[in-house]
Amino acid sequence: MDRYDYYALLGVARESSKAEVRRAFRKLARRYHPDINPGDNVAAVRYQRIYEAFEVLVDPEQRKRYDEVGARPAPEPRPEPVRYGFEGFDFSLEERREADIFPEIFRRPSSEVSAEVDGSDIHHKLGISFEESLRGLQTGVEITRGLSCATCEGWAEIPASHPRPCTACGGRGHATQTHGFMLFTKPCAKCQGNGAVARERCRDCDGAGRAVRTARVLVSVPPGVTDGDKIVLAEQGHQGRGLGRTGDLYIHVQVHPHPFFTRRGDNLFCTVPISFREAALGAKVEVPTPDGGVTLRVPAGVQSGQKLRLSERGAPSRRGDARGDLFVVVQVVTPQVYDDRSRELLDELERLNPDDSRSRTWSSRADFSEVSS
Repeated sequence: MDRYDYYALLGVARESSKAEVRRAFRKLARRYHPDINPGDNVAAVRYQRIYEAFEVLVDPEQRKRYDEVGARPAPEPRPEPVRYGFEGFDFSLEERREADIFPEIFRRPSSEVSAEVDGSDIHHKLGISFEESLRGLQTGVEITRGLSCATCEGWAEIPASHPRPCTACGGRGHATQTHGFMLFTKPCAKCQGNGAVARERCRDCDGAGRAVRTARVLVSVPPGVTDGDKIVLAEQGHQGRGLGRTGDLYIHVQVHPHPFFTRRGDNLFCTVPISFREAALGAKVEVPTPDGGVTLRVPAGVQSGQKLRLSERGAPSRRGDARGDLFVVVQVVTPQVYDDRSRELLDELERLNPDDSRSRTWSSRADFSEVSS
């Protein structure tokens, strides 16, 4: 019997690697698999041939023997027509009707593995400190992944050591049954018309096609990451089954709060207490920043709650090289007076520097009230 050129069937060169053969097969299988082309006999025949080529070319020993024998390009397969045998009449029957007439032959077995089941994503929470969120870090996380079985590569079946007759068609390769006055004949869907089942359940995964493994994945957290940010690692999730794609790994960042700094966007805020004298006369005070302590000039007459800005002392932005600012909120600490001398000094200070702020406040509100009425 003439043999097909397996390399030509998959569209790969003879020196192609195992990975290139696998990629070529997956690409063709997505096009010709019976699950994707229900009722298409041409696609079923082509898929059978490319799968036969794939099984040989990914096995080093089979591939070596095949290369020594030689082959020729495969002829274009022709669809095998559905034959209806009542005195030579040939009718066309919908797939839905055929399945109703021959349920155990025309329908796929419920245990058959689909050609493409995508792997699901994995979500993992990662807690980091406030300082780590500003400077970034690399850390390893342990995840539990569902991987394809190494023996059957996720197909849940392996080539049978001893092909057994197909139970659906009794080894004939086709089904023939009378319905009314007509006789219907069609290739068996379970064995693809071969009459024998050349595959069996994988013993290593018991037909599940999957194995569960714990893996350690390196995660790079960029500087400037904020609480609630997500880091996506492509194809680090659960592996798909058969031709399905591998899911992604989502790292959900949780930044622990800082006792001194708070963050709003890329800007940082902190509160610095100053004395009554420093607020009145002005001063230079030491202020902590993410980069270390700096000296901040407090202007004379600063009020409690007023914000003083230190440019580019905030958090790094994830959008580029820009950096936020650090806003220092001034908190004037009122001194506690316990002696008469201190009271006299404060009274004298008030006489020398009278403050009419309340009157101005009430006046502005009264003017507003009059305008509103």
